[in-house]
Amino acid sequence: MEVATRFGLLPVGQNQIWTVSSPLPGFETLQRFVLIGVQTERPFLWLQSIDDAGVSFLLAPAAHFGLRYARIDAQSLPMVMVLLPTQSGQPLRAHGQAPLVFDAQLGQFEQHIVEASEVEGDGVFAPLTEVLVPPGLMSRLLVLNPQ
Repeated sequence: MEVATRFGLLPVGQNQIWTVSSPLPGFETLQRFVLIGVQTERPFLWLQSIDDAGVSFLLAPAAHFGLRYARIDAQSLPMVMVLLPTQSGQPLRAHGQAPLVFDAQLGQFEQHIVEASEVEGDGVFAPLTEVLVPPGLMSRLLVLNPQ
């Protein structure tokens, strides 16, 4: 099917659609999303709503911000990502207390709200040399290769 996104109309396969387990605060009517990776913007990904083309969030693997979570089991939940707020003139930081956790097997994600004491790391962007996207997540990622 073709879906309206911030990048225009894009073909999205059924296996590339993610559903949110419980609604995101402030976006309760949005249930279906697609993860978009733009080759020239790695390690960042876009979480694009399929229900409202005007809503998308910029994400990155938490490890690129030095973040580790005590209560999130990385073995059972294959990818932890964080929302990135925009702050002009400041170092790029992650909002580390509200990570999105993706389960590639189920095609679902949920937001975890955690206390500051449950997060290790300062949340400042320090890109790693390797791209941290598990194979299961890659098969569900819509990859754009701009010319």
